Amino acid sequence: MSVGVIVPVRAPAPWLGEALAAIRAQEPAPDRVVVVDDGSEPALVVAGPVELIRRDRSGGPATARQAGLDALGEGVELIALCDADDRWCPGKLAAQLAALDAHPDAALCVGRARVVGSAGAPTGEAWEPLAPGRHEPSRLARTVYECNPVATSAVVVRAEALRAVGGFQTDVPPPCEDADTWLRLLAAGHPAVSEPAAEVAYRRHPGGLTADIAALAEAQLALHERHAGLVDAGTRVQAEARDLRALARGRASQRRYGEAREALRRAAGVSAPSPADRAYAVALALPGLRAALGRRAPYRA
Repeated sequence: MSVGVIVPVRAPAPWLGEALAAIRAQEPAPDRVVVVDDGSEPALVVAGPVELIRRDRSGGPATARQAGLDALGEGVELIALCDADDRWCPGKLAAQLAALDAHPDAALCVGRARVVGSAGAPTGEAWEPLAPGRHEPSRLARTVYECNPVATSAVVVRAEALRAVGGFQTDVPPPCEDADTWLRLLAAGHPAVSEPAAEVAYRRHPGGLTADIAALAEAQLALHERHAGLVDAGTRVQAEARDLRALARGRASQRRYGEAREALRRAAGVSAPSPADRAYAVALALPGLRAALGRRAPYRA
């Protein structure tokens, strides 16, 4: 099966060379590697056997990935994804090719992520992988809706299925545009297969899209509203309340305390607040306490 890799990137890109070296080192190597420069100034220069596409204006990860998909055309059967700050581990691609060969009805194969920091050392954060093997679309859709366990750089997807559901779309803001893609595939009835032997190093760093907790919460609210029909009412309510509480904490870390209190008020209107939520609301109202809110790193070991 022919494989094309899409790597969206916008400068600065300190780990792009490491990401591309890991892609090229796979056995078998992918047939094509497309790097999409999403409006970097100055434009990126990339050495090595890759196809470099330049977008004059930044459109975000989904727009860049769609440009890569268009550039690969109809001749590529499988689309592998890798963000410019992540790294494929040895044997990753071979394991996924074998898994998709064993499960011809699966539209996507999901590997597992090991979370590392800026220097590449493990952070201690646990990213719970999917159970190995085939996953029915309806059950996996609920899992992805509740708490997306899929690392984008650990995905290989069948190009035909991806194009049939509209490719990469920008209706949901980053960093949830990837979960939107998985949910559209699952909503269309495509099974998935999980292959834990396909591992990637997923990098947490201050410039990453998930580092802004408030923006992440707002994106999750948009994602959950768009795909509300995939889950039951109870799941929708719990997801909305969780998103609003995360938004409150993100706004507090930005010292936008009035917006943080409003997000907590909305969350309480959706789902009864816990004692911890009530304590947080009290802290937000007291200048001596609220200055300490949001200082803790958002990702826990």
